[in-house]
Amino acid sequence: MSNKYESMVNDYCVVVNAIESYVASNVVGFEYWDSEVTKFFIDTESASYMYDYVEAANLFGVSELQMQHFLIVHCCLGDYLDGLIGDKDPEAWDMKDQQLVVAYNDSSEDVFQIADICDLMAKTEAVGWTFEDLVKAEKELQQQAKHLA
Repeated sequence: MSNKYESMVNDYCVVVNAIESYVASNVVGFEYWDSEVTKFFIDTESASYMYDYVEAANLFGVSELQMQHFLIVHCCLGDYLDGLIGDKDPEAWDMKDQQLVVAYNDSSEDVFQIADICDLMAKTEAVGWTFEDLVKAEKELQQQAKHLA
């Protein structure tokens, strides 16, 4: 296992639990949550809410560093999940009890440990798994969007 990313993945688990606890007790009409680069979203039946990492950290009662780690790991899983599951087509994925559970349309599941996620991050680290890398990538995406508009 790559210990380099272990604290990040552990923080990811802490933040996921904090998010799940928050939405279960505070969000009426909750549908789903997600993140996109450095932003966090909560969607309900009637509205969508977007938060930056500082706002989200305050909302969920976690540190700003833990929220940054959450965003980094979530980005890695969102972009490179196939590094764990191969060619399978996932229906959904979520953290449950310190394990990544990937569900498929045929009702089967794959379960991955924190060590598996750390190894995935190590294999893909050329992408740059720091918060500064995420901010830079987000700015590049915004520039590309401006040129397309």
